[in-house]
Amino acid sequence: MSSTTTSSNSWHGFKSATLPDVPKWVVVMGRFGHIAKGVVYAIMGFLAFKVAIGSGSDIEGSRGVIREIGQQPYGKVLLGVVAIGLLSYTAWRWVQSGYDTDGAGSDSKGIVKRIGYALSGLSYLMLGIFAGTLALGTSSGSGESSDSQSVSPLLATTWGQVLLGIAGTIVVAVGFYFIYKGYQAKFMEKYDLASMSETLREAALHAGRLGLITRGIAVIIIGGFLFSSAVSGTGDGEISGMSDALAAIAAQSFGKVLLGITGCGLMCYAAHMMMLGWFRQFNVASE
Repeated sequence: MSSTTTSSNSWHGFKSATLPDVPKWVVVMGRFGHIAKGVVYAIMGFLAFKVAIGSGSDIEGSRGVIREIGQQPYGKVLLGVVAIGLLSYTAWRWVQSGYDTDGAGSDSKGIVKRIGYALSGLSYLMLGIFAGTLALGTSSGSGESSDSQSVSPLLATTWGQVLLGIAGTIVVAVGFYFIYKGYQAKFMEKYDLASMSETLREAALHAGRLGLITRGIAVIIIGGFLFSSAVSGTGDGEISGMSDALAAIAAQSFGKVLLGITGCGLMCYAAHMMMLGWFRQFNVASE
């Protein structure tokens, strides 16, 4: 791919990945979906930062962010755009899984990655549907209590507690994996480095690292809540969303400082997703 900025597709040991051919519609879907996901995380980080500086009252999870968007001027229009974007990201994840757009392969490691893409898409599907129902006025936008209530039946049996404990352990492992991904910065190989300036490359590297590591810490806290509930057999409060992680951070010593840093980190993750949406490497099939 030619570029007016630089002709190199490698930088500091990172090299743009060679990817399978994809049609143009996959490119549009992937870019729009990444940017919409970035918008959600940007607002989440901004709300956390507001609480840290004392100008906000509540710490919200992903659904709270969606409701916050709906309360802005032209909120229903914005919700519609976000819903379409999240559903596009869902479809993109499923295309990643089914058509192997990232070249993960068909060996055991590749299959696990592709299954992960599909499961990730399912979670964003639910968030996109929630945004869409609010945009259409078919949902009251009530809180996330249903998420926490869904955990209660599991705690009623020993096997349920075991399953919840396993789920918590897996979530913690996923959090550590996010931190590892942030440290390794392999995400740089997804960028079309040849089209980016030195400044943009540096920004992509630092935003991606800080964003992924912060997100990993938050996910570990969520998994800790799940595991703790399994061990104690109680399900006090909401234990299944980003709101728990942010609230737990705020409750620690120097919590406001940590929460402010976390908010900035989530906004860095948002910037990472938006930059991926704009500069991500795609290999468009010739027609």
